[in-house]
Amino acid sequence: MNLQENIDRINSIMDEGKDAFVSRASFDQEYEEEYPKWQKIMIKFLEMEINSYSENDDTIVLFNDKNKDKTLMRYDKKNEQIWWDYSLEKMLMNFVPYGYISKHFKYAIQDFFKKHFPDYGVRDITAANIVFY
Repeated sequence: MNLQENIDRINSIMDEGKDAFVSRASFDQEYEEEYPKWQKIMIKFLEMEINSYSENDDTIVLFNDKNKDKTLMRYDKKNEQIWWDYSLEKMLMNFVPYGYISKHFKYAIQDFFKKHFPDYGVRDITAANIVFY
């Protein structure tokens, strides 16, 4: 592939918008074999932990209604970016070995978010210590 073909490919990815940067590589055999085994557990865990949200023009904030002061996930509509709180990872380690979490949790975050908010694209997913504001 020459330089111009690479530039054209990158430009087409940028133009795609929704989910262009968090797509899974179909050639990634490890992902193909491992993720389906852990996906159900990770999504079920997220369903149990995140049961409420608030939304405004700029963001969607997801949390557990028992602790409304603790943001568990935050979505920026303009940048199509999700931040998920490290506390989710720590809780999930009670059920799933860390090696699988480190490889696959961001995909579970994306799948969970897309299930509940299918009209929003996801360009980036980042772990963070989220503070409520």
